[in-house]
Amino acid sequence: MNIAIAFDKREQHFLAFVFMEVFGGGSTRIIQNILGPYVETAHNLQPKVRLQAEAELPSIELTADEWRVMYEALNAVIYGLGPSELHTCTGYNLEEACNINLRICAAVWDARGVGRAWVGS
Repeated sequence: MNIAIAFDKREQHFLAFVFMEVFGGGSTRIIQNILGPYVETAHNLQPKVRLQAEAELPSIELTADEWRVMYEALNAVIYGLGPSELHTCTGYNLEEACNINLRICAAVWDARGVGRAWVGS
């Protein structure tokens, strides 16, 4: 089953950029160690996310399992880069990056944030 999550153009390019950090950034080894068993799946997912981001559709559509890997990849990048380097490399601050992951979490696991500006679909 595919799940489409709406992201604006900037957010979509950020999600595609996450894989660049996983496979080609300065902290690649650290991030891949954090990502662990999902590295190979993330490698296969990279072109799919990049193509959808480049198409500038209103959403990115992946399977639930692929979204789980995207979620883990973004967590690994957030943790591996830390708040300062995250902002320097991506232009996103920690709160913005975490909010994107919260939206993924809401769509995939039907979680809802209490007191947040978002709800699951």
